[in-house]
Amino acid sequence: MADMAKTAEMKMTGIAHGGEAMGKLGPRTVFVAYALPGETVRIDLVEEHERWARGELRQVLSPHPQRVEPPCPHFGLGRCGSCQWQHMTLAAQREYKRQIVSDQLERLGKARSPRVQATVGAGPEWAYRTQAVFLPSGDGPLGQRRQHRPGVHPIDRCPVLHPGLAALYEEFNAEWEGLRSVDFSVGRSEEQRLVTLRTAGNELPEIEVDVPVSIALETGSGSVQALIGEPFFHTTLRGHRLRWSAGTRRPINLDATEAIMAIVADYLAPDSASGLLDLWCGNGLVLADLASRVERATGIEEHPLAVEDCAANCERMANVTLHEGTPAEVLAHLPEEYTLAVMTPPGEGMAAQVADALSLLGVRRLVYVAHSPAWLARDLQDLQRAGFRLHEVTPVDVAPQTYFVTAVALFLR
Repeated sequence: MADMAKTAEMKMTGIAHGGEAMGKLGPRTVFVAYALPGETVRIDLVEEHERWARGELRQVLSPHPQRVEPPCPHFGLGRCGSCQWQHMTLAAQREYKRQIVSDQLERLGKARSPRVQATVGAGPEWAYRTQAVFLPSGDGPLGQRRQHRPGVHPIDRCPVLHPGLAALYEEFNAEWEGLRSVDFSVGRSEEQRLVTLRTAGNELPEIEVDVPVSIALETGSGSVQALIGEPFFHTTLRGHRLRWSAGTRRPINLDATEAIMAIVADYLAPDSASGLLDLWCGNGLVLADLASRVERATGIEEHPLAVEDCAANCERMANVTLHEGTPAEVLAHLPEEYTLAVMTPPGEGMAAQVADALSLLGVRRLVYVAHSPAWLARDLQDLQRAGFRLHEVTPVDVAPQTYFVTAVALFLR
């Protein structure tokens, strides 16, 4: 660790996957949060290693033309770490997200000049978030982890929360011993509201509310049970009424999720003679959207609650088959051939045998939905070895004011 008083002036030259600007100081790459590429800044070096270092921004000596004043009082060093990019315009954010996707594919995936489209935006740049997790702060309201600091920063209001989620957060602010987090979700209407309490132990809290909301408990052992109402909620995407349960992956931005669904449909180009595979299908939003356009559709999901949601969402679709298990296990036993596939792998990865199995099943068009471009880059070479060629990638801005971006990639074979 460096002396906290050690200061330096430097020119920022690029943007890193974690949202920090970066530049060279001697032989080392230095990462600086809240700076922008092209700016000359004064920093304090707070962490030093042989090849890289981290600096804290003290002064912007030559500001970028797209630098703006952050509107949120909780944004900044040592405060809320959920937003990283409120200090730049939306146009700058989306261009940097495109650059990040391209850089990850080239640097980690060894892709040569990948075709990366302009970042697709959908919906507002503020008040968009329909799902968020807050943590006990020990100091009044719930909060978010601090940026490059230990602890939780208390949050009274958050400008990226959807109005329905903001109202729910203000109405429901619980904190007690043993509480690990509170997960808030809303749909498009006021009655579609779900609060999931996560606790360290298995004791049931006594909850009384005077607002319309479903409340579920997710215990330290991983079980989920309803406390008030049903442990799930519904909302409509691309004309389909879909169910999401507590404890499953839910969309943080409904408009952006619809944009992803549209890109997936466009890339797959389904027809009535096609068979469609959906790996890590979650609650079946792609199956629900595309099953009527293909001959048959098969979903594979390993999370039991997501499987229940998918079954409920696709129960009227006679050509949909659902398998519970890992894709690597299930694909090895599928007898039919498929021409189309879509996958949304978790952070731990796809597994090389999945790419091989898709090739053996006859898949010609594959769409990979990566909620982190690093995941896509990591799996790229396994897919290429199985005969899949990266054709195009479209980044989607799922979370304005942050560095988070979903990369939707089309592979052809």
